[in-house]
Amino acid sequence: MRGEPFDGDGYILFMSVTKGLTATVIHLLIERGFLDLDAPVCKYWPEFAKNGKENITVKMVLNHTSGLAAFPIEDNIHFSDFADLDKIIRCLEDMVPFWVPGTQLLYSVWTFGFMVGEIVRRVTGKTIGAVFREEISVPLGLDLWIGGLPEEKESRVIPWMPKTLPKLPESESAHTPSTDPHAGAPQVDRSNPLVAAYGLAMNDPTLPAFVNTREAHTCEIPSANGIGDARSLAKFYAHLIGEVHGHPPILKPETLQRAIAPATDEYAIASPINQIFPPGSFRFALGYEKSRKGDPMLGEGSFGHVGVGGRIAFADVTSGMTVAYVCNNPTWDPRGPDTRWHPWMNALSVIAEQD
Repeated sequence: MRGEPFDGDGYILFMSVTKGLTATVIHLLIERGFLDLDAPVCKYWPEFAKNGKENITVKMVLNHTSGLAAFPIEDNIHFSDFADLDKIIRCLEDMVPFWVPGTQLLYSVWTFGFMVGEIVRRVTGKTIGAVFREEISVPLGLDLWIGGLPEEKESRVIPWMPKTLPKLPESESAHTPSTDPHAGAPQVDRSNPLVAAYGLAMNDPTLPAFVNTREAHTCEIPSANGIGDARSLAKFYAHLIGEVHGHPPILKPETLQRAIAPATDEYAIASPINQIFPPGSFRFALGYEKSRKGDPMLGEGSFGHVGVGGRIAFADVTSGMTVAYVCNNPTWDPRGPDTRWHPWMNALSVIAEQD
């Protein structure tokens, strides 16, 4: 809370930084032969194969080209509904893609994690949180969870606070992006089904209150409710790119190389959302983000993910550095880097260039 110290041992809900954890689980299963990137999702999840989704592949889910970027507005799905997994899965099974799958791109804010999570459950019989815990966090000694936070750890959670604008020098604040997501954006038809659905996904009024509940920390929301501390998050990415304390990398080098290669540079942002977000606003590998305007990381050798409000975690294979930054004041405007990132990002860039 405002005025109290932010303890480095405290836990934070990661929001979309969680997607990096989620993506790693599915790449581990692909590496072990449980899944095929180019196979249709319905091979593993038969009920998914209806309403134009029969040819959606695992790869399309991972690179955000599936056409299932948000829950339709008529389904009235809010963040506070995400604890009801059966309801969410039924909605995904009944959904109709907003565009022909595999032809356009749009960041699947919440649907991404639930689709990946259900694929994982269908091939392993376990939830994605259980697989992450058993295969990654426990063996590596990391304080990281995708939901399922033990009750005895709850007191370490630092709550989400109301947005408070930072006090910046006048010269800097003049160049700070507005925190209003619609400020300066072209006007589009908000009755358009995709615009309406995406607007709710990006600005869900139920989110701030729900994320501070015990329920939000125990259910599994594989796009958003990863939870833990910054040190463990940075170590997680270190374990992805190399050996750490005698532990081999989580993924084999060839698996990682395939997973982090740019996968969306040839795709246009789905219409009419492309009237709001300019080209380059979204850039993905297979489940991880790549360097872009709002999330530069340390350049093309970096991969990871940002989270709403200003959280960010990534690895840079060029320099060998891994980074995790967490916060509970959700001020970040995703159209540009968070001003709170500037000091440490600039310092890391200097170190990376020296190396």
